[in-house]
Amino acid sequence: MSNYYLLSAKKWNEELSLNENLFPIDPAIKEIFKKDGQSLDNFVQRIKENEIQPTVPSHSSPIFVAKDYIMRKRKRRKITDQNQQQNSKVDDEKIFDDDNMSIDILSDEVNQKSESTEDHVTSLNFELIQTLKSLFEQITQHSKECDTKEFLSKFNDLIRLPHVQLRESFEKLEITRIDDKLLETLCNDIIQHEDIMYQNYVIFFKFTFLEKIRLITSKPSRDLLSILSKITKSKGKPVVYGLLLPLIKESQEIARPQLEVITRIINGGLSEESIVSLIIELFSDFRMFNESTSVTLPNHLEKWNDSMIEILFSIFNQKFQIENQYILKRFLYHLNLNLELQPNNQKLGQILLLLVTKHSESIMDHLEEIKVAAEKSTTFLKKSVLGKVNSLTNKRTSHK
Repeated sequence: MSNYYLLSAKKWNEELSLNENLFPIDPAIKEIFKKDGQSLDNFVQRIKENEIQPTVPSHSSPIFVAKDYIMRKRKRRKITDQNQQQNSKVDDEKIFDDDNMSIDILSDEVNQKSESTEDHVTSLNFELIQTLKSLFEQITQHSKECDTKEFLSKFNDLIRLPHVQLRESFEKLEITRIDDKLLETLCNDIIQHEDIMYQNYVIFFKFTFLEKIRLITSKPSRDLLSILSKITKSKGKPVVYGLLLPLIKESQEIARPQLEVITRIINGGLSEESIVSLIIELFSDFRMFNESTSVTLPNHLEKWNDSMIEILFSIFNQKFQIENQYILKRFLYHLNLNLELQPNNQKLGQILLLLVTKHSESIMDHLEEIKVAAEKSTTFLKKSVLGKVNSLTNKRTSHK
C-alpha cells in the first residue's frame, strides 16, 4: 500500500497546502482536511492495523480491476518461471486465453456486486425518504418535539448522500414545501457540521430557500431574513452558488422582494472570499458563457437596471480585495458602458467613489480607466472621484 494512504489528517492538510498553487482543490476536499480530524486519523490507524481492508469503489471499471489482478498474476508467473523462457507458442496462446477468461469471470462478478450494491443503496434511500415524509406530515400537524428530533436525525443521514442522489431525494421528498420554522431548525442543525459536502449545501439551499424566495411577492418575513443571516455567516460560499447567483443570473427581472433578500445577504456578513467569488461569477465573459450553454442571459447583467446597480453598490460597499485583474477590467468595462447610458445615475457615481476610496489598493493599475468612466458622469460626485484619482496617481508616481 502506498505511504500516502497512511498519512494523518494533519499530514494530508500539509500536502494539500503545498500543491494548492499548482492544482485547484475542490472546496469539499478542503473541508475534509480543514482540521486535524480525529475520526480520519482513527480510520487510518485501523487500516494500518489491518482491521479495514481497502475496497473497490462502486464507480471503478471492473475491467481495470481484473486487468490489475491479471498483471500481478503474470508478474508472479514471470518471476517463478524466469528459467523457462523457451515456452512453445501453443502454451502462450493457452495462457492468453486463460487470462481473458479470468478477466471475463472477474468482470461479471464485479458487475453483479456493483448492481447489487446500487439496488441496496436505492432501497435504503427510498425507505429514508418515506420515513422523512411521514415525520414531516406529523410535525406539520402536531409539532411534537420527539418527531422533530427524529426528523433531524434522519435528515442528517439524507444530506450526506452523494449530491446526485441528494438532488433526486429532495425532489421526491418535496422539500420545497417545508415551513419556515422547521427550515430554521434544520439550518441551525446542519450548519454546525463540518463533514457535509460543499455541493450538498448548495443543493440544499437551492431546493429550500431559492424556491421560497422566488415565490415572494411582498416584503420578506423577519424570520426568513433572520435564518438567511445565520447561514450566510457560516456557509457563505454555498449561499453564493445556491442562492445569490441563481437569483441574479437566472432571473429575467429582479423584483423588489428578491432584491431585498439579495442585498440583505450581501450586507449581512458574507465573507471576503464569498464576495470575491460572487464578483468573479458575475463578470466572467458573458458572451463566451452564452455561446457555450445556448442560454439567454438576462439583460440586466450587461445593461444594468436599478436593481442590478443596487446589488453592485452593496457588493462594493463591502471590504475585500480583488486580485483577479481580468475580472476587474471586465467590471470597469461594464461600468464605463453603463455610465454612457446613465450619466446622471447617483448610485453609479457612488460606486465610482467606493472604488477610489474603499478599494484603492485593488484599482491602482486601473486609474486611467476609472478617470475615463468618471468623466462621463454628470453627478455631483464626479468632482470628488476625479480629485481622488489624481491624488492616487500622484501617490503611485512618487512610489516608483
